[in-house]
Amino acid sequence: MNIKRAALTVLSIALKIVVIAVVILGIVRLGGMAFDYGHSVFQEEAVDAEPGRSITVTIEDGTDISAIAKLLEDKGLVNDWKLFYIQVKVSKYAKRLEAGTYTLTTAMKPREMMAVMAGTDPAEEE
Repeated sequence: MNIKRAALTVLSIALKIVVIAVVILGIVRLGGMAFDYGHSVFQEEAVDAEPGRSITVTIEDGTDISAIAKLLEDKGLVNDWKLFYIQVKVSKYAKRLEAGTYTLTTAMKPREMMAVMAGTDPAEEE
């Protein structure tokens, strides 16, 4: 009887160790993914190297940020509209993007595109 009880105790301890290890690995994996996404938000990259392709974009009056982000992704100016949306929301341009027709390039970083659409000098963003 004691052997059976000892075996169950060892099995129980082993199962707890496995569960704890899986939880720790899951936390590490999620933390790595969160770090990578956060890094993408603040260390933005252009779609293409200089000189890139020039693309004309028209933003209608009243267009919200998510629609602008989707338009830029459709035109090939950004890789991920959700990432651009977050970049705008955490930037000083969140409420400053203006309607109009803009010529943007695939060599521009997202923050430079925001500056152009806000009517400021993108060279200030370098």
